[in-house]
Amino acid sequence: MYSVMLVDDDQPVLDFLSAMIPWAELGFTLHSACKNGLIALEKAGVQMPDIVITDIGMPYMDGLELIRELKLRSGEVRVVVLSCMDDFTYAQQAVKLMVSDYILKETMNRELITNLLRELGVELRRRDEEKAQTLKWKSMAEHQKVLLKQSVLRRIAARELPDSEWQSDAAELGLEPELTAHVAVLCRISGESPGEELARMALVASAVESVSQDHNAVICLPYSGSDCVLVFTGGHGNGAEAGHIAVLGRLRSAVQAVPEVQASFQYLCIPAGSGHFREGIVELLAHGREYAFYLGPGELTGLKEIPPFTEEDLFTRYAEAAHEIREAFLEESADRLAELLTKWMGHIRLKRYAPRQVKEWMLKLLYDNQMRLMARQQFQSTFSLELLHDTLAGMEHIGTLERWSLEFFYERLPSVREMYQETRRDEIKKVKQYVDRHLNRKITLEEVAEYTHLNSSYFSRLFKKETGMSFIHYVTHTKMEQAKEWLDQSPRSVEQVAEQLGYENKSYFTKLFKLHTGTTPGEFRGEDGNRSAQTPGTRRHYPC
Repeated sequence: MYSVMLVDDDQPVLDFLSAMIPWAELGFTLHSACKNGLIALEKAGVQMPDIVITDIGMPYMDGLELIRELKLRSGEVRVVVLSCMDDFTYAQQAVKLMVSDYILKETMNRELITNLLRELGVELRRRDEEKAQTLKWKSMAEHQKVLLKQSVLRRIAARELPDSEWQSDAAELGLEPELTAHVAVLCRISGESPGEELARMALVASAVESVSQDHNAVICLPYSGSDCVLVFTGGHGNGAEAGHIAVLGRLRSAVQAVPEVQASFQYLCIPAGSGHFREGIVELLAHGREYAFYLGPGELTGLKEIPPFTEEDLFTRYAEAAHEIREAFLEESADRLAELLTKWMGHIRLKRYAPRQVKEWMLKLLYDNQMRLMARQQFQSTFSLELLHDTLAGMEHIGTLERWSLEFFYERLPSVREMYQETRRDEIKKVKQYVDRHLNRKITLEEVAEYTHLNSSYFSRLFKKETGMSFIHYVTHTKMEQAKEWLDQSPRSVEQVAEQLGYENKSYFTKLFKLHTGTTPGEFRGEDGNRSAQTPGTRRHYPC
């Protein structure tokens, strides 16, 4: 709805208009009823009305002065003069101030004012429709411009296309690689709010325009929702000129000043020549997008200065990390989980493992943790490995991966607490933790009874009452679930698994395993052909 302000020092006029005009029916709300121009101007400063109906002769500030002030603040406000002065001079001044109408109070009636407001409402709606259409056209034009720039960049990066496929469009954008050297910058944009990549890209493009100089222009070429290439034109050599670096520094400051937007910058100096230009862009996109995984917010560095990724295998440290994370879950410690994740991410940053391997390693760590939890809790879950894979694959910075993984662990801590606190009795909780920590040997009822300082018979009855299963059954169940994990995920032989779970007799272990799962260890692993065969010891990777 549009708003209407009434201004008149005659209270009966204000009362008449306020009460007799069907505001809502006409699509209006009454903004305010003011007794003089000074009060009206103050209220308009808080919120400008769409229409003002005002008298001329008023104390403190007359109607004409009020109209001048309102027009200075908003050229779109509509004004109707309602006056008892039929002097042509006043009417002439009102016309110069571009008022919508001039009505004498002696001719004023409900029907006249209602019809006038209806016409003004139509005029305002038409104005807003035209503005919306203009904005739509402008947005479409801007979108087409972005698509053109994105298309040019991708065609440049496509090695199989001849130069003629992109050079003419590149020239329209101001790129002349045959004539001049360039400095290309990969800008990786990130933010905390998901789904707002286009908005953040627009903010960066706006920042580019604000800091560009005519003699040292910057062209922004979008590549994806989070990456764009900034091309500094006008270079004359093979190195980054002082002007380029200065503009890039101002650009970095401008981007950092935008709320909820962060960006890192990698630059590459490209000598003149279309072949050099294409190869430089390909190198920047291929290596720079991967290197950006480790760059901090606002970091500015040359692509050639960044060290390559290590060739070490991160999976050689997997068993150690998985054991530490498991222990933190047993302790139900959020602080310990955060400490461990910080430790391992610090190690990853220090060594600079390839981002693909880091995501693969983290995927396995999160997946194995989830499967262990589901096995202990014995419930069906809607957990999706595919969804987890896709989520991690889309993370383009190690900081995002670290924060999200910690939240993943935190969300599961309540389930762990529930798992170990199905009973409020500390003895049962301690025993479950004790079993999880001593799966590598035979655990007897007498041993844990002594551990809890309880009589063995009393402990046996207590455990059965609180858990619904005997202590021996619980130990066997827990060991068999661990056996399934090792047979499925590790190179251990059946004999090794049995031995590491405290079973000296392989046949007895096989019998227990079949009672628990319905298959022998060999069948479960696939060595007997009942499952898809895989070489024992083959590490399962979940490619990102």
